Amino acid sequence: MFIFKVQDGQGGRAEIRIQALDWSEQGEVRFSCNSDALAILLLSGCRSGKGFFSLLPGTKPMYVEQWLEYLQEEGKLGLVEVEIRTPFDPDYAELCGLDSEQIKNLLELVYRVGGFNRLQIMRYLKHRHNPSTMSTRYSPEEIKRYRHLGELINYLLRLKTPTP
Repeated sequence: MFIFKVQDGQGGRAEIRIQALDWSEQGEVRFSCNSDALAILLLSGCRSGKGFFSLLPGTKPMYVEQWLEYLQEEGKLGLVEVEIRTPFDPDYAELCGLDSEQIKNLLELVYRVGGFNRLQIMRYLKHRHNPSTMSTRYSPEEIKRYRHLGELINYLLRLKTPTP
């Protein structure tokens, strides 16, 4: 899960959560903001190196990162932070709306079915931030396999999490 925390010069704060395994995977977005002006700024005309995109229906973390960097360079945002959370973080289950026992059982089943072990997942999560390491360490088929794992976990979390 990618959590972007944003603050403007007028004290407005926003949080954008994207349920995705890596930067290039599209994930479900949760958006919260305490300022109408900041919300309009963040949700209007979103663009990245790939062109314009819609934030709320679901997007890739790398697109959001590029958009927020652009807004910060333009002086429209004061603070931009990103926090990356993994299923191995102690409070990950709470972030997803599951209790820790449910998330533990869910992940064990998914890993067993997919033929993954904890060490493989930890290595992938460690290296996913560095595209050059990813391209030399993992074959395209392996990257695709890990992305399918992320899609499955995200899908199962969507089934569990009530829609607002």
